[in-house]
Amino acid sequence: MQTKTRANIELAAQIVIAIAVVIAAGALVKRSFFPTLVTSAFPMIKTGERLSIPNIKWEQNQKSLVFFLKKDCPYCSSSAPFYHQLIDEANKRNVKCLAVFPNSADEALKYLRYIDLPIDNIQTASLADNKITGTPTVLFVDHQGIVRSIWFGAPAERETEMRNQLIQLFDATVN
Repeated sequence: MQTKTRANIELAAQIVIAIAVVIAAGALVKRSFFPTLVTSAFPMIKTGERLSIPNIKWEQNQKSLVFFLKKDCPYCSSSAPFYHQLIDEANKRNVKCLAVFPNSADEALKYLRYIDLPIDNIQTASLADNKITGTPTVLFVDHQGIVRSIWFGAPAERETEMRNQLIQLFDATVN
């Protein structure tokens, strides 16, 4: 009788250990291959609101494409090749590009070089102060600093749609 009880206890322990290993492995895979967007509970900026970034004079830019990025954001890094294409399109149309980081300017510059994004205008500003709930966030802003369009998160499934919308905005007259 004791050997049967002992065998049942050992079997139950092995099952518990196996379940724990599967759960731990699943959590590790999720964290490694499917990172979550960096978000928080403050309100998101909306179209029609004015973006306020120190040292930026919107009236000098006419139209701007503003990239809110973080150096430790996996979606920012994975989206860099697509953002490079957008920057090329913006440059062809005299649309200014700006990168805003919560990190220091030195860290931001190193990160942009690392991901090969050709943005010269780098600003440091709080995401919360600009009502940016996560990275990456891309804003199209007019000559008054008014947000005309917002794209939040990794654009992988929306690249064609986003590119077409931006090209229309680049070519349109912003009033």
